[in-house]
Amino acid sequence: MAQRAALYRVRVKENYKDYQLLGDIDTAGTALINVLDGYLANFESISADTERVVRCVEHAIDRTELVATLHHGQTGVVADIVSDTGTNRLRQIATDSQNLRCSCLFVLPPERDAGWLAVQVNAGRGIKGLLEAGLRSRFQKQFDDLRLELRPFVNTSALEQAVDAGRVSKVKLIRYERPHDRAVAATNKWVKANEYGKLELDISMRGRGQKLKSDLLKRFFQGDQTAFGDIIEFQGLEFERAKVEVDVEGSTRTFNIETPDSGHPMTIDLDGLKYDADGDPTSESVVNGLRGLVKVVT
Repeated sequence: MAQRAALYRVRVKENYKDYQLLGDIDTAGTALINVLDGYLANFESISADTERVVRCVEHAIDRTELVATLHHGQTGVVADIVSDTGTNRLRQIATDSQNLRCSCLFVLPPERDAGWLAVQVNAGRGIKGLLEAGLRSRFQKQFDDLRLELRPFVNTSALEQAVDAGRVSKVKLIRYERPHDRAVAATNKWVKANEYGKLELDISMRGRGQKLKSDLLKRFFQGDQTAFGDIIEFQGLEFERAKVEVDVEGSTRTFNIETPDSGHPMTIDLDGLKYDADGDPTSESVVNGLRGLVKVVT
């Protein structure tokens, strides 16, 4: 599954007053980067249903950057873990926890009143919700007159410019097929009755270097409320997500367009990752990808 990243704007606001400089959030010389680094020591944040937990396993400051590696744990799943040869490796029960490694990068320039948080979305799992809840809870206890803000940031200028210039090379539509809600009966030929399926439709030009029409995407960015539905519909079948591959500054970038009113930031695929022997992307390559995201969209 593709590795994605989402971007958030980080700010600290004094109640009923202005945003504070990140290097001096309380007019006493306290830097936000040091505050957050302290919170990440032995950090744990658990969901209300206790089925999801985020724990920090590693964190470090490098000048204006705070890099953290976290584990996203999830229980409540019963499954057989099978190898690629069909051998049953183990049985996962509801009390077992699936721990996925996720990296995040805070960029917090002390002389500014706004910084960035770039978060890895690993196999569809994001840590931002529980991470934010845990950080804000600790922050509020320490600074009762300040508010920590981590708000979705969507600067679509790079994508919009590529769309306006006709540099759209591919559109991928994605849909997940539920066991009891098959939109396409033909899926049953390939997917077991009680399993989830995934449909992907790639749309691109045959000729090398040729680009797709971009009228629908232009409508979407111009605020047309019906455009997203038209983008994800193909021959009567409604998909759930759309990936748009464009040429940006001499390289190819893949943007994931989410439902406009979902409240989620636009995500970008992390390209050029390096993987370990188990197929997990290395933390170093993920963090480099997060740095690239901050540079591209800000």
